[in-house]
Amino acid sequence: MESSISYFNINWLSENDGPGKRLVVFLQGCKLDCLWCHSPHSKPDISPLLYFDSLCRGCGLCQEICKNSVHSFIDKTHIVQREKCVTCGNCIDACPNSSAYKRSGVLVLPTINSSVSALFEKIKPHLELLRDIGGITFSGGEPLIQHKALSVLAKKCKDSGFHTALETSGIVPVEYIQDIYPFIDTWLIGMRLTNGHDNNTDLFEKNTRNTLSYLTKNSCKEIIARFPVIPRFTTSESDLSKVYDILVEYGIKKIEVLPLNPETSHYYNAMDLPAYFEGNEINTNNEFKSVFDFFNKN
Repeated sequence: MESSISYFNINWLSENDGPGKRLVVFLQGCKLDCLWCHSPHSKPDISPLLYFDSLCRGCGLCQEICKNSVHSFIDKTHIVQREKCVTCGNCIDACPNSSAYKRSGVLVLPTINSSVSALFEKIKPHLELLRDIGGITFSGGEPLIQHKALSVLAKKCKDSGFHTALETSGIVPVEYIQDIYPFIDTWLIGMRLTNGHDNNTDLFEKNTRNTLSYLTKNSCKEIIARFPVIPRFTTSESDLSKVYDILVEYGIKKIEVLPLNPETSHYYNAMDLPAYFEGNEINTNNEFKSVFDFFNKN
């Protein structure tokens, strides 16, 4: 039976997700529920309905077509009851400012379900252009949630001679890593020992250590640590020191310090979710420089 895979975006040319120039496939699904997640629409197993209110004309065609009363208009305000949505896409087809073929409309179902073979055939021509200057990166969400199907896709890429990279939190069962391990050249490990909620630090550290212990058994695999600078959550001296000690213990010499993306709040708005960083006076530039200097001095 053909393996299926779900993804919510493809970046056809990135210079920030592994060595050289990369095609990045962002896979659907993540269980960590980080308060600062840059892509909250990646968390559910199935596609959430995104609504960008600034583009809505208020024509009411979505309300007319929807059989589940997801859409309603009260005093010219478009109300979206996402809990009723069955992701049929009828409202997107009816909306004059939306399209199932683009992600920039009023209404968007970002997740695409595909067979592995179909996705590979879609990305292969572009990967040929990157063959000598980069490769493919699997990201998320947490891509290893789909480790079975992803292993099939990664093998197809490796068998075709493309360089492969995978970005993961590392906070997954080691068995997930074992499935795909032979087909990944570069591992990008997101060093997060907390997701912003209480009472998870010990578990996250244990899982991170298990992942690094497995990956560092083979010295031919490139490992790059990635550290998200999240003011009030990841930037305390104790957090930085703990991450540094883990990197030293497992011999990880490469680390990339990643800034908070302030533009990501529009996805929270599109899902009618509160964004933790909205309304907070945070000097992210100073925080980033401080963390960057910490790791570079050490």
